Amino acid sequence: MATVPTAIHVEVLPARLGDCLLVECPRPDGTTWRMLVDGGPPDTWPLLEARLRRLDPDDRHIDVAVITHIDSDHIGGMLPFLASDLAADVRDFWFNGRTHLPVTGPGRPRSVDQGESLVAALRGPDEDPLAGGPSVLQSRRRALPWNVAFGGGPVDTGAAGGFVEVAVPGGPTVTVLSPTTKRLMRLADSWSRSLRDALGDHAREVALDVPEPLADLQHLADERTPRDTSVPNGSSIALLVEHRGASVVLGADAFGSVLTAALQGVARARGGETLTVDALKLPHHGSDANVVAALLEVAPASHYLVSTNGDVFHHPDDAAMARVVLGAPAGPTLWFNYRTPRTERWADPRLVEAHGHRVAFPEPGHAGAGAVIDLPARR
Repeated sequence: MATVPTAIHVEVLPARLGDCLLVECPRPDGTTWRMLVDGGPPDTWPLLEARLRRLDPDDRHIDVAVITHIDSDHIGGMLPFLASDLAADVRDFWFNGRTHLPVTGPGRPRSVDQGESLVAALRGPDEDPLAGGPSVLQSRRRALPWNVAFGGGPVDTGAAGGFVEVAVPGGPTVTVLSPTTKRLMRLADSWSRSLRDALGDHAREVALDVPEPLADLQHLADERTPRDTSVPNGSSIALLVEHRGASVVLGADAFGSVLTAALQGVARARGGETLTVDALKLPHHGSDANVVAALLEVAPASHYLVSTNGDVFHHPDDAAMARVVLGAPAGPTLWFNYRTPRTERWADPRLVEAHGHRVAFPEPGHAGAGAVIDLPARR
């Protein structure tokens, strides 16, 4: 029996409470298109560096490195990455710096005087004395490409329900689902404070997690939960990656309402009301404030990916996972990049038998790999 080739390979690296993903799409010419999404908190860097250095030295390039938003659990590992020789292998960085944010009032020019180069934003202006424009990010070694796919402008969708497609010759189509211009305006209003918080003390207290038994999933799914109001989360770059008939949504920490509207916009542009995808990386580490029922309805998936060890905020939330199990197509697979007491409950044989889902954890002895999934090609 012939082996079905992989269209999209996704690695959800173990980045503790954060995100660090590696996405690869084989091209017909034998080369690989590769995307890095976030770097997790600072202590993820050694793991990320080791993973990247295992790549073939002749094919170590990263076509796109995405820094989804300014939160320490997403940018912490990107700081040493930017300072390393590996940054020179990146062909385009996607990140919304201060220079990309909309003008929200008088006296707020979008100028390089605000210190908007990516390294200045992420490493601090004292670390980067070079002035940078919106089409490049500056490092001490060389100018690195910044938002080239968007003409040096912001990575956003415009209005709610909008989306932007970037077609890669011989590679995938990458569709921007978040943020909207409105969400970038909110970030512009609080840029300095948000950046200060992201670059401040990264130490977070680890609290003992004592998860309750999973009983009535419908009651959990129906719980009224507050919506995410974090300004940095709302500015997250969320993407749909499609290649050779396979598809994955990378939700970052985006708002569920923004993702829902954008995916519905894509679906309607293609003549439908829903957009079935192979995999969905749940937004905000499986927070019930972001994983809303409408999102799961508009983009039903066969695989749901969760990136967190739950040791600080106790993600994924039970309500979010109950919505997934009850609202997804029959027999979805839940992929956790950590096996913890909180995630193990979802593999309880009685629960699995009752609801028909499956659960995948990192392979024993390979916990450092996190969750690894290959989505097969259909054409």
